[in-house]
Amino acid sequence: MTVLGNGIVGLACAYALLEDGRAVTIIDRGPPDDGTSTGNAGAIAAAEMIPIAEPGIWKKLPGMLLDPLGPLYLRLAHLPKLVPWFYRFLQACRPEDHHKGIAALAALLGRSMETHLAVLQRIGAQDMLRRNGTLFIYRTEEAFKAEADHWRQRMAHGIDATPLDRDGVLEHEPDLGPEARLGYFTPDWAHYRDPKVLVTALADHLRARGVLFERAEVSGLERSGDGVTALIAEGGRRIAVEHLVICAGAWSGRLSKQLGDPFPIEADRGYNTTLPEPGVDIRHMVTFAEDNFVMTPMQMGLRIGGSVEMGGLDATPNYQRSKALVSLAKRYIPDLNTTGGTEWMGHRPGTPNSIPVISPSPHVGNVHYAFGHGHLGLTMSFVTGRLIADMIAGRDSGVDMAPYRIDRYR
Repeated sequence: MTVLGNGIVGLACAYALLEDGRAVTIIDRGPPDDGTSTGNAGAIAAAEMIPIAEPGIWKKLPGMLLDPLGPLYLRLAHLPKLVPWFYRFLQACRPEDHHKGIAALAALLGRSMETHLAVLQRIGAQDMLRRNGTLFIYRTEEAFKAEADHWRQRMAHGIDATPLDRDGVLEHEPDLGPEARLGYFTPDWAHYRDPKVLVTALADHLRARGVLFERAEVSGLERSGDGVTALIAEGGRRIAVEHLVICAGAWSGRLSKQLGDPFPIEADRGYNTTLPEPGVDIRHMVTFAEDNFVMTPMQMGLRIGGSVEMGGLDATPNYQRSKALVSLAKRYIPDLNTTGGTEWMGHRPGTPNSIPVISPSPHVGNVHYAFGHGHLGLTMSFVTGRLIADMIAGRDSGVDMAPYRIDRYR
C-alpha cells in the first residue's frame, strides 16, 4: 500500500492500514513534522458539524470579501480559478443541502473522539490530549440568539451544551474581559497540547512498526489498464505502486484530475500566532463566534488562529492576518501579552460543502482518496483512516459513504 501525503490524514490512513496487517509506504515531498497538520489549533472538534456554507451567508459575503483582514478574504488574482468552487459553495447554502451537510459531518464527528483515544492508547501518548471541553463566546445577545439554531442542531446530534451568561463565562475563564458576555460550554471537545508532537509521535510509531517513509515530489501518475502502476517524481523518477491512497490535502485535486476524477478543492489558507508568554491563564480552547477566531492553550504558549483566505496554493503569506487575529484577541483579553509571537500560515483543503472526500476512484481500480477535511483534518483524521481501511478490506463500516464520494458533483 502506498499513501501519498504525510499530514495527519495520511498518517492516520497508514496507521489503519498497518493495523489491518498491510505493508505501507508513505510518500511526501517533506518530512511529517513540516506540514499544515503540525501548526493547527489542535482541536478534536466533535461539536463542529455546521458547514461553512449555510442559508443566508451570501448576504454577509460582500462585506467579508472586501475586508483584507476580515474572517474571509478572496485574493482577486485568484478569482477566475475560484468560480467553479464558489458556484458549488452557493449551491451548498440551500437549506436542504445544508442539513444534509450537517448530517454527513455529524456521522464522522460522532466517532472522532473514540478513534483518537484508541490511537493514543495504542501509541502510548494519552497525556498529549486535554479533555476539558470548550467555550463558544459571544459579544452580543443578537449574535448569541442568531446561532441558537446551530446549537439546536448540534444537540439534536447528541452534543451536550450549556448556555452561559457572563457569570458562567467567568466561572470557566476568569481572565476573559467584559467583551465576553455570553457563551456556550460543551464537554464534547478536546485539544492537543501540541499537534506537532502528535504528528511526530505517530510517525515514529509507524516507522518502528516497519512503515517506510520516502521523500519525493510527485507530479504525475502512470496508468496501465484500469490501475495506477507508478508515481512520477522529480526528474522523471518512477515509484512503483500496487494500491494508492491519495491524501495530499489541498494538492490532491491536481492528481485526482489526472485520473479522470476532477473535484473542486481549494486551499483555505489559515493563519495563527503562538504567544510564548501570554500573561493570562486560558484554561480551555475558546472559539470567539462573532469574530471567527479561536485560541488554544498549548505547552509552548497560547495559539490564536483562524480566518479564511482564498488565495490558491502559490501566493505568498499575508501575515497581517495573523496580527489582526492577535488584535481581536486583545479586545477580549485586555491584559494579554502579545509580544514575542511566532506567526504561521497553512493550507487547509476546503470543499464547497465542508464535507471531505473519503472515496474509491470510480475510474481507477486501485486508488482511494482521503482529502478535503478543511478545518477538521485533525478531528476527523483517525475516523477517515478507519473508513479507508474498511473500504479497501471490503468491510461494512456502518457509515453511508455516499456523501463523501469524489464523484458527488457529477
